[in-house]
Amino acid sequence: MGSFCALTLNGYEIDQSKSYISTFWSCFFNEDDRRSRSVPYDLYYTQPIADNNNVPTFEYSASVDTMKLRLEIMGYTLDKVKLKYAEGIENALKTRQQYNTELFNTVENSDEKHLNILKNGGFEYWLKLIKYIFDNKITNLSDNLQVHDNIYSFILDYNDVDENLYLGYPNIGIGYFLRGALEAVEPCSELILDITSVVDSGYYKEDEPVCASTSQMYLDSTLPFQKIIILTEGSSDSKILSKALKLLYPKVYSYFSFLDFDTYKAEGGSAMLEKTVKSFAAAGISNKIIALFDYDAAGVAATERLKKRKFPSNFRVITLPPIELANNYPIIGPDGIIYENVNGRACSIEMYLGIDILTGANNTLVPVKWKNIEAQINTCQGEISRKAELQKKYLKKIRVAIENGSLQSDHDWTGLMSVLDRIFVAASSIDHAPTYLNYR
Repeated sequence: MGSFCALTLNGYEIDQSKSYISTFWSCFFNEDDRRSRSVPYDLYYTQPIADNNNVPTFEYSASVDTMKLRLEIMGYTLDKVKLKYAEGIENALKTRQQYNTELFNTVENSDEKHLNILKNGGFEYWLKLIKYIFDNKITNLSDNLQVHDNIYSFILDYNDVDENLYLGYPNIGIGYFLRGALEAVEPCSELILDITSVVDSGYYKEDEPVCASTSQMYLDSTLPFQKIIILTEGSSDSKILSKALKLLYPKVYSYFSFLDFDTYKAEGGSAMLEKTVKSFAAAGISNKIIALFDYDAAGVAATERLKKRKFPSNFRVITLPPIELANNYPIIGPDGIIYENVNGRACSIEMYLGIDILTGANNTLVPVKWKNIEAQINTCQGEISRKAELQKKYLKKIRVAIENGSLQSDHDWTGLMSVLDRIFVAASSIDHAPTYLNYR
């Protein structure tokens, strides 16, 4: 018989693998998702294997919300899922029609009928069907399968020569199918990779980092699963964003990598980042690359120059986002403090550290000072004052949050969250080749 591991969504088994886990599954989890529970022995065995009636599980678990974010970052967005559904069902229907015409000289059979139903119903109809299957735990082995509409039997049984459908969804990538299926369950539900049986059978050691070791070859060679490299204007930017990502979005921290300026002794600034982006593109780097410029005059000018060049499809060039705080921000003028909109003129990463960080002892915001004119866009280049002091206050805020195990109510994280959200959107916009599902 052998031992199997299973991938379940809200308790419904959507796939299984014999002896070893699917490499693709491993890329959706990290070792922080590993857990063990005590469950009744009869879930796995015919008789007790210990003094009590319980056995420990070995599994990986992530919430639906976490999985949605991970998949979106990998490029499996809901909009793409809907588009791929429409294209895939159309292709499956054409393939079946051609097959039937050549072999049987018939106009339509039941398979064509059901494919037309899936086509005309669209993604939302498929979602309704798959939700019903999940909620009622229907499988192709269910005793009462015949009491349900024939469309459910078709979804569960259809397996043509081209294997172009998987549970009614076009078989063009496990990521697309899974991202779509997540819409059919509640956000608090879990995706679980259960490896209990294969660990107990000796295929893996109890303490082996199964997902980490299994996924490594694909993380290195397959675009959707490679780490996303973030290039910034300097070491301070990278450190600030890396710490924010780890604190605010720990479940996706391992999917990103920030250029280590200290190790590579790299210089900073918009000019050097512009040069680095060009060098990475020329070198044929295959990872997803996101170049993040400051939202100041120099950064805007650099991104406009880069937009005139043709980059590989795995590259994205963006700036820090506009921030409401900068719409009316204090500036050191010749006659004292004045207030202006400094978006696109003086927004370095420090502008996003939070109003609690930017507010000084006298309860006023640390001002911006003008440096020079950026001739290309005829805009003043500004710089926020006392950067080192602001960075030091930020690191203290990070330490407090870590020590308390939660974000403090008087700490403002909205700016950094907007930066990370912009990075996530950029990552999700990068397309990739499909990774196909295997039939059980």
